Amino acid sequence: MVEKVSFSRVLFNILNYSFMILLCIVCIAPIWHVVMASISNPRDLMASTGLLLKPLGKATLKGYELVLNNPDIIKGYINTLIYVVSTTVIGTILTLIAGFAISRENLKLKTPITLIILFTMMFGGGLIPSYMVNKSIGLINSPLAVIIPGVINAFYIIMMKSSFEQLSSSYEESAKIDGAGPITILIKILVPMIKATIAVIVMFNVVMQWNSWFQASIYLTRRRDLWPLQLFMREILVQNDTATILSGSDALSKIDYTKNLVKYCTVVVGTFPILCIYPFVQKYFVKGVTLGGVKG
Repeated sequence: MVEKVSFSRVLFNILNYSFMILLCIVCIAPIWHVVMASISNPRDLMASTGLLLKPLGKATLKGYELVLNNPDIIKGYINTLIYVVSTTVIGTILTLIAGFAISRENLKLKTPITLIILFTMMFGGGLIPSYMVNKSIGLINSPLAVIIPGVINAFYIIMMKSSFEQLSSSYEESAKIDGAGPITILIKILVPMIKATIAVIVMFNVVMQWNSWFQASIYLTRRRDLWPLQLFMREILVQNDTATILSGSDALSKIDYTKNLVKYCTVVVGTFPILCIYPFVQKYFVKGVTLGGVKG
């Protein structure tokens, strides 16, 4: 039996697909423009305006060569990887433990602790108190000033708590009958069942820390060698400081027409790792966010 499709349903599908295609074009077009500009001839690029659909002039990788030969970019990459890995690993472990703890029904003061965590999502101390705290414990101009404030997030704890609460208590009860302790129950029984939520939190941590530059600009003022990649990118893109990329006796003659090319190449170099990682974890996003957000 063939179901008759109504006109309203056909119209909805047409409008829906048209909107999604338009949305994809709007999202992809800027990325395509930046990639095409990054391999364009620098002189033609300087005189060009509007969206680029193909490279201008003969395609060249000169901009990438200039960017990747810059020691600041390589240093920034290394520092960012250290910050991302440290924050993600430590933060995910702490979030997992905190979410598991406050999801237990037998936890004393469960409600007050949860309310305190929720309070920090809505109210913060501000920049000056945060700076004073970090200064008083000796974190200024230290990599820990970037790592420690970013390892825990109240929203992620609530997501993790909700994920644990949606699991049936029978799993934990069965494990207890077999003699399993809380750590065994958490690691071997519950964690594999909420891997989608964990994947979402890991990706959120990675993206947030990869794009972070404000903390470093405040706390690492005297330690340029500890700057993350995004802070060097900000220096190049916002402050128009491409002279640090170009070196040699002919730097001044190159900077007039090469600075735009360097900016585009810097953007590609800075965003390429995240663009490569995202497709592999995207499948967990809807499931993970839904699993951690239905019950609060």
